[in-house]
Amino acid sequence: MTHRDFEGWEEYCRRRAAAKEAGSPDWARLPQSRDVMLAEGGKLYFTGIPCKNGHISPRDGNRNCTQCSVANMRAYYERQKNAV
Repeated sequence: MTHRDFEGWEEYCRRRAAAKEAGSPDWARLPQSRDVMLAEGGKLYFTGIPCKNGHISPRDGNRNCTQCSVANMRAYYERQKNAV
């Protein structure tokens, strides 16, 4: 495990509160930005900022919200199931 630069108390508390409000306080332990995540070789990061659909959840390396990705996959599979 690598040690990352501390983001500052205000940013840490904001991210921690957002993670706790979303029901997953462990998300605050994820890297705070995509750049830090890529440097550490991770797959997810958590900003604590809602996505365009209002989800507060980790994001992947493509900057996609994980909850939006799950919703998109479900919609895709429903369309494919109905097409057959």
